[in-house]
Amino acid sequence: MEKNLELTSSPHAPHIIMLENVRKTYGMQGEAVQALKGVSLTIKQGEYVSIMGPSGSGKSTCMNIIGCLDRPSAGTVLINGQNTAQMNERDLSRLRNETVGFVFQQYHLLPSMTVLENVMLPLRYQGLDTRKRRELALAVLEQVSLTDRMKHYPSELSGGQKQRAAIARAVAANPKIVLADEPTGALDSDTGALVLAMFADINRRGTTVILITHDSTVAAQAMRRVRILDGSIAEDFFAEGNHD
Repeated sequence: MEKNLELTSSPHAPHIIMLENVRKTYGMQGEAVQALKGVSLTIKQGEYVSIMGPSGSGKSTCMNIIGCLDRPSAGTVLINGQNTAQMNERDLSRLRNETVGFVFQQYHLLPSMTVLENVMLPLRYQGLDTRKRRELALAVLEQVSLTDRMKHYPSELSGGQKQRAAIARAVAANPKIVLADEPTGALDSDTGALVLAMFADINRRGTTVILITHDSTVAAQAMRRVRILDGSIAEDFFAEGNHD
């Protein structure tokens, strides 16, 4: 987790995400539905970006493609300089595990594992031994103030504690990108504000943070705001005073 605080986005930062004319078509009940209609988007290392739109706008499809959970029907996608179209499923899985941390609205913590075990899980895929995995997991749990709950199971946590555990799991492997899908949707306003403050801190450490949300208040926390409507980018702007 230790990163130089000066690594946040600058005019000279490399592009960590590049989408060029990306289209995604799904077959639904015998009909072709265009979820994305030629989306082009570049995001620099260290940016804090919100992708906002109503249900069905294409924002979740965009997130899935950025996170290598889905492939585009057409167009070019480069993640950390790698062309995902040229990768097989194993390579995509490796890129995803090494580059992206995910935070979901419903947490997706494994109920049969303790908080500590959940946070250690993604570190297993990096080939680290148990001692090192535990060491890194404890470090991030301390950062999100959950060391006193590390032996608890998800069912024994509040919603805010579950989301903090999910954030710890997402950042334990020190990813370049954190993708957060409606991360405050299941939380009360005070707990949601605490979670958003954590994302701001993660971004200050140099990690690219992308919030996927339908909530304009949540979207406003990001320095750069992208609005998707009907599968296309309707707006893409920096908050006043944050433009490079």
